[in-house]
Amino acid sequence: MDLLKLHSVTTKLLTRVDNMEKVRMLTHTNTHTHTHTHTHTQMLCKDTVASLSDPVQHNSYGQSEGAWMRDARGHGNVIYLTSGHYDNNLLEFRDMETFKSGQVSNTYKLPYSFTGTGHVVYNGAFYYNRAFSRDVIKYDLRHRYVAAWTTLHDVEFAVDESGLWLLYPALDTEGFHQEVILLTHLRPRDLLPVRSFRTGLRRGHYGNSFLVCGVLYGVDSMERRYANVTYAFDTHTLTHTVPSLAFTNMHSHTSQLAYCPLDKKLYAWDNGHQMMYDVTFAY
Repeated sequence: MDLLKLHSVTTKLLTRVDNMEKVRMLTHTNTHTHTHTHTHTQMLCKDTVASLSDPVQHNSYGQSEGAWMRDARGHGNVIYLTSGHYDNNLLEFRDMETFKSGQVSNTYKLPYSFTGTGHVVYNGAFYYNRAFSRDVIKYDLRHRYVAAWTTLHDVEFAVDESGLWLLYPALDTEGFHQEVILLTHLRPRDLLPVRSFRTGLRRGHYGNSFLVCGVLYGVDSMERRYANVTYAFDTHTLTHTVPSLAFTNMHSHTSQLAYCPLDKKLYAWDNGHQMMYDVTFAY
């Protein structure tokens, strides 16, 4: 076989393999009956969410809006906290007991103020939205400097078993030209996108969202006491479902809702109260 024919056969073979891989990805198993396992992380996804417990209050601290969290890739039981919608302070508490007693163990003066409540701590860095700008910042907590940044508008971070994610609105040119939420898996080192997904979650039509095992869930209200999780998008199967899970906004103003893969719980900031929800998985 001459080189020209060999090249033609090789090209056809590679194309066939590539097409088979695409089909395999799009025809993965049904949406909510499989176990998600990520080979590039030690954290194991149990399954999709079956129910959420009533919230348990752990403290009443700070302003009506804020965020509290753990380092999803860290060690120990350190609690991080931001109070308010705009500030330049990140507070650290050694553990839950010192947080409940209000004993701050460390304060980080950020070089640029944050805005919103959709920030996270991941692997020793604080990821946040810089106020009055389109900058998204990675702030190294150990060395206290800006380690990376990129430019996006109106973003929220999320962390699950597979790593760091970014949620932000974009115009849906395929539908009714309304803004929908894009979900992007990020490389934590430099904030470069790994893969993006266009969800069906429309901006302004939901209260909060959270990400568990690669599935984005949307809560229909952040203020109604008895709300519901009414939307789910599975990044593994690229499918949308309506899970209809009960969700309680105990104090009627949940400004932050975030999943922590370390303890498999939801952390929420509800009108100045720090709440926690147990997550029950399907299997």
